Amino acid sequence: MTTIMISILPDGSIPVDKINRGENGEPSCPIATKDADINAENKEEAILSANYGEAYSDDQCGNCASYNQTEEILDCIGDDSGDLGYCQIWKFVCGTEKICDKWSSGGPILDKNYRDML
Repeated sequence: MTTIMISILPDGSIPVDKINRGENGEPSCPIATKDADINAENKEEAILSANYGEAYSDDQCGNCASYNQTEEILDCIGDDSGDLGYCQIWKFVCGTEKICDKWSSGGPILDKNYRDML
């Protein structure tokens, strides 16, 4: 089973995965955006540890401070519908309208605030 390491910065924030570009311009995407098995394992951990799933709430993944919807992440995911993003806490591709117990205000992470987080 894959181990998930979560780092919390002194101010309480969670670091955003930095995406570098290789010589060919392709992004170095988080592994869970490219490996379905790793993504499924990380999602299962979020289900077990943080009750990730469906429920009606205003506190949805799509407005969580850990929900990454930068252009680079969306390129990694390969989705332009706006229905998906990347959870910086649990390291998996998740749905905008899902919820979990680790939700925090101030999101999502978008290009306009992404550079300030690095």
